[in-house]
Amino acid sequence: MSKRFLLVLLCIIMVFTVACTQKQPQPASVESEEPEEKAPAKDDLLVAIRAEPATLDPHNSTALANFAVQRVVYDTLVEQDENGNIIPGLAEKWEVLDDTTIRFYLRDNVLFSNGEKLTAEDVRYSLERSTIERGSASMFSAFDGEKTAVVDDLTIDIKVKYPFAPIYNYLSSSRGDIINKKAMEEMGGEVYGRNPVGTGSFILKDWVTGDSLILERNENYWGDKPAYSKLVIRVITEQANRAIELETGGVDIIYDVAANDVARLEANDKTVVAKGPGYKYSYITMNMSLKPFNDIKVREALTISLNMDDIVETVFKGSAKVADSLMAPTVFGYKKVGPYKYDPERAKALLTEAGYGKGLKVALMTNEDRNFMDVAEIAQNMWKDIGIETDIQIMEQAKLLSMAAEGTVTMGITSSTPTTGDPDHALMPWPSSYKSFLRINNPKIDEFLELGKSTYDPVARKKVYNDAMEYMWTQFNMIPICFTDSIYATRDNVENFECHPGNTPNLAKVTFK
Repeated sequence: MSKRFLLVLLCIIMVFTVACTQKQPQPASVESEEPEEKAPAKDDLLVAIRAEPATLDPHNSTALANFAVQRVVYDTLVEQDENGNIIPGLAEKWEVLDDTTIRFYLRDNVLFSNGEKLTAEDVRYSLERSTIERGSASMFSAFDGEKTAVVDDLTIDIKVKYPFAPIYNYLSSSRGDIINKKAMEEMGGEVYGRNPVGTGSFILKDWVTGDSLILERNENYWGDKPAYSKLVIRVITEQANRAIELETGGVDIIYDVAANDVARLEANDKTVVAKGPGYKYSYITMNMSLKPFNDIKVREALTISLNMDDIVETVFKGSAKVADSLMAPTVFGYKKVGPYKYDPERAKALLTEAGYGKGLKVALMTNEDRNFMDVAEIAQNMWKDIGIETDIQIMEQAKLLSMAAEGTVTMGITSSTPTTGDPDHALMPWPSSYKSFLRINNPKIDEFLELGKSTYDPVARKKVYNDAMEYMWTQFNMIPICFTDSIYATRDNVENFECHPGNTPNLAKVTFK
C-alpha cells in the first residue's frame, strides 16, 4: 500500500473511534427551556424607631415617634417639599381672600381608609378639634374654629383670629392631619388613637404593644402608591441594638443613629448613613418659677461654667455643633448670637454675688437618651469645680414631660425639633403662657413672639426674630447645648429615602434596588 493510502485509512479509523466513544446528546429538560425566574422585588419595608407611639390621634401627639407613623397614615391640606416649599396636599389649590381668610379647594377623589369620601366638613372638624386638644392647641391657637366655614363639600374657608404667618407650615404639620369626623365621634380619641382612620398611603392593620406596628398599602390612595405593600415599624429603644439590627438585615432603615455608630455603619458595604442638618436643638432647662433659677446671676453662672465645646465634641462626636443661637440654622429667622464664653472664674464670682458662695445643690433631670445622660455626667463634674453639687435623676420621657407640665422639673435636659421649620414653632417653649420646663415670665419676649407670628412680610419677619435672638440670648433662660444633624441609616438596597431635617421622612416614597 502507498503511504498516502495508509494515512487516509488511519484518519478514518480515528474519527470513527472518537464518534463511537462520545456520549449521545440528551434531550433538553423542560426546565432548561423555560426562562430563569427573577427574584421577586422586596415587598415590605422594616423600620426601627426609638420609642413606641403613645397615640396616633394627631391632636394629642407631641412625640416624633407618633409623627413617624402618622406621616403615612394621614394627609394634610398642604405639604412641604424637601426644600421647605409649600405644595398641594389634600387641597389641590387655594386662594387668599383677606389677611385672616384662605379658601381651600379639596381634591374630589380622596377616600378615608373606612371607605368614606373626604369632605370639607371633615377638614373643618379636624381644625376645630386641633384648637382645643392638648397636643395641638398651643400650635393652633390662632385658628378660629368657630368661624372656619364650609362653602360646599369640596371647598372650605379657613379663618385665623389675626394675621398668622406660620399658617401653611402648621397646616402641613402632623398636628394638621385631617381625620374622619364620623369615626372620631363614634370611637372617641383614645380608641381612634389606636385605630386611626386616615387618607394616607398606608393603613394600620396591627399594633403589638411594645414591639411593632404593621401597616398595609392603601390600594385606594389618591396619590402615587408606595412601591411596596407592607410597612413594619419596629420599636427598638437602644441605639446600639437598632444599629445591630440594621447590620444583620433585621431592618431596612433605622432612625436616630448614635454618633459612635456612624463610622462603623459607613464602613459597612451593606449599610448607608444618611445625614444632614436638622431642626433639632438640645438644651438644659431652668425653671424660672423656682429658686435659685429666678436669679439671672445663678442662671449665667450655670451657663458659663460649662465648657460646651468639650461637651459636644465628647458626646456627639462630630454629629452636632455647639449652639450659637436659640434655634437651629435650618429654621427661618436664625441669627448667630453666641456661643457663650466658657468662664468658670466669673461663674464663681456670680454665685458669690447671688449669695451662693459657699455652694449650691441642684437636681438635673433627663430621660434615658444616652447622649443626654452623658451630657449630665460631664456637666455634673464641671459644676462641681465651681461649688455646685448636682443630683442627676434619670427617668422615662413620659414621666419627665408629666413633671414639666406640673412645673416640678427644676433643671432638665431636653430638645426641640420644630418639624414645621418655622420660628414660631421653634420658640414655642418661650411665651409666658407656655407651662412646661422653663416657666418664663418676660413681657418683652412675649412682644417679640407675637409680632413675629403676625408679620407676613418675610424680610420684616426675619428682622423680628433676629432682634428677638439678640435679646433672649442675654436672659440666660436656658443653657444651649447643640444643633444636631438628622442621622438615619439604611440597607444598601434602599433608595429614595429622604433625610428629613424634622425627623419625619415620608416612608411611602422609599423604593428598593
